Amino acid sequence: MDIDNIRIIKEIASPDGAMAYDAHDHASMPVEGDDTGLTYGAYFEALEAFVSGEGFAPLMRALVASGRPEGLAEAKAVVLRAEKHGALYHPASCTVRFDGDAAKFCLNVAASEMGRGCLEVEAGLLETLRGRFTPEFLPCPYAYGKVGALGLLLEEWFGGYHEFHQDGSGRVRLWDFDAGERLLTAGEAAALYGEAARILTRYYDTETGASIGPWHHGAGDFVARIADGAVSARLITVRGYGASRPFTEAGPMAERLAGLSFFANMTMRARLDRVNGVGDLVLADTAVVPSIVAGFATALGERPDSGDAGLGLLDFLGSFSAEELAGAGAQLMETCPPEERELLAVAWPEHAEALVAGLGGL
Repeated sequence: MDIDNIRIIKEIASPDGAMAYDAHDHASMPVEGDDTGLTYGAYFEALEAFVSGEGFAPLMRALVASGRPEGLAEAKAVVLRAEKHGALYHPASCTVRFDGDAAKFCLNVAASEMGRGCLEVEAGLLETLRGRFTPEFLPCPYAYGKVGALGLLLEEWFGGYHEFHQDGSGRVRLWDFDAGERLLTAGEAAALYGEAARILTRYYDTETGASIGPWHHGAGDFVARIADGAVSARLITVRGYGASRPFTEAGPMAERLAGLSFFANMTMRARLDRVNGVGDLVLADTAVVPSIVAGFATALGERPDSGDAGLGLLDFLGSFSAEELAGAGAQLMETCPPEERELLAVAWPEHAEALVAGLGGL
């Protein structure tokens, strides 16, 4: 096929299914959640210009990297779909249709100055962290570029994975729009929180205390798949990476103090969400804490750079009382937004008791 004549289809996702983009009806409509004046017309123009640029070079790179060396040779159409809109990014999907098959990618779009800066940094962090630690839990970045005032990043799409949130009743709801939304069982929810902890720990720098952050379940940063009784998760964004304090200046205790800080912060934030992703802040029940602790311990055991140091860190953490862990956690709340600080301050004593129990059960 002549790639210059590939049909490009544009769609807008909605709760009722994909809606065809019509320039006459939609071009002047403002993109939801954007305060820069971005319209759907400009949004789709940028998407098309980016993926088709230089003979569809970004898309060709993504196809080859994902195991399709023939690239666009047998492609029938490219579908660009506006998927959702957030505070920083306006992600779209990019699907290349073949006869009886398709390849789907994520196309993240940033319109604001802050968003463009974050997206460019994210492209580099994804490549660095995947190469340094493990590639399986973060999307592979294929191409980053700018079209006018928009920044765009073409990256891996985690097929079969869906956003999930607390629903306000203490249950977790998986937003599977393909098979239908579903409430997770208590066991599935606990396993999911454990997987999130495992992933964050796989990318934790044990020497410097650097970790992925900020992140938030309320923003849909983690996605999940429940299939055949197995629970798996992926982290779809990396907005930053660093240590909360200069732990390397702490001398012989540096790694353990860094580990304490990461463990306390991560285990609490792993429970934090917003009702249905947009409502009030809420914490998952402490019943999920043992799974979160187990996910942390599992990741330490999986890391080839951990070894005896991982066991030493677990022993160190296990030496603390609930009161001591709660005190360490309280210090970490100083930089939290007021709304989070108030919620976490009340939760820390019980959370610390659950951590002690979880560590004791390893």
